[in-house]
Amino acid sequence: MEKNAIFAVTIIEVRPFRNGWQVYESAGVQPVFLSQRQAIDYATCRACFRSGEIRILGSNGTVERIIPFDETDRKL
Repeated sequence: MEKNAIFAVTIIEVRPFRNGWQVYESAGVQPVFLSQRQAIDYATCRACFRSGEIRILGSNGTVERIIPFDETDRKL
């Protein structure tokens, strides 16, 4: 592997949205779920084969929890 290789890091946010929870991955990828658990499960599936973190935001926009993911979390 090259010494100065740059790796992409994915940030997925789960945030309150109207009467549900929005998973924000990028512009155009913003599904809304009724429960926070559903939103986190969806974000976890979207995170497979990547490195980064899922940020759970509160109603005031602050990060309440971070779920890191990387290649060591993957199961074959």
